[in-house]
Amino acid sequence: MTDRTVVCWDGSTAAEAALAWALRRARDESSTIELFDVVDVGEFLGDDGALDRATEQEEDRLDSRVEELAASHPGVVSGAELLVGDPLDLLTAQTRADTLVVVGTRHRVGPRVRYGWSLGSRLATAAAGPVAVIPVEEAEAAAARRGVVVGVDGSAVGRLALEFAAREAEDLRQPLTVVHCWVAPLSEQPLVVPDDEFVTSQESERQDLLDDHVRTVGAAHPGLVVHGVLLRQNPISGLRVQSEHASMLVVGSRRLTGWKRTWLGSVSHGLVLDLAAPTVVVGQDTQVYATPQEATLGA
Repeated sequence: MTDRTVVCWDGSTAAEAALAWALRRARDESSTIELFDVVDVGEFLGDDGALDRATEQEEDRLDSRVEELAASHPGVVSGAELLVGDPLDLLTAQTRADTLVVVGTRHRVGPRVRYGWSLGSRLATAAAGPVAVIPVEEAEAAAARRGVVVGVDGSAVGRLALEFAAREAEDLRQPLTVVHCWVAPLSEQPLVVPDDEFVTSQESERQDLLDDHVRTVGAAHPGLVVHGVLLRQNPISGLRVQSEHASMLVVGSRRLTGWKRTWLGSVSHGLVLDLAAPTVVVGQDTQVYATPQEATLGA
């Protein structure tokens, strides 16, 4: 698990969903959380008086929520702070390799592309550590979720995601599902029919890769229930289906930026655009190893 958990809170329905998820995780892991509320200065340009009034009102609202949490979840909230400025910049500054930042996202209606620049997706791209993006859903459905699902692809950041997911599953005392999705080369070309023997060899290689991940994480975490799932399917759709009822989906991201991110996209970005479950995006700088020996998963 990470050393620190920060929840982005502003009183909205999405923020309350993020808070509820973080509280359940803190309960199960016997950890604490910090709340950060941000007054967006961009909404008050040219009106300093309105900004001051909004800041005072938000400070009162944050204080009130912290008091409620102290009564309902004693000792869980270790700190709270109100910040004024650009939300993305201020929250990105709170991210560290050992810090999980939790942000909610509202219910989505209409074309998914409009959410490509939501705070959650932008923060997941810019953060120095892991970011959890939490969808709004009914409390009963959220509480019924179980199991941690992680997508792996053989990359170094995929192995970091695997170790992060294993630690979370262990702390939550839930099973871990390791998913590897693959598509046969040239299979989407209408004029190309892949040779059966070639496809079979590709599938065998993919199964070997998955089995290696499952063996490695099982050896590092002997008390953890782990099983692997190999899917000949697009990673975004495959991981969405596998994580539909999971308490957490973990994916790695190389965190491309700028136009490269905009035009090429990524599996993690696609999953954040259309959440099936609370999704944690793990970057290459995420710190998950307690000892040098445990770093073998990231080799």
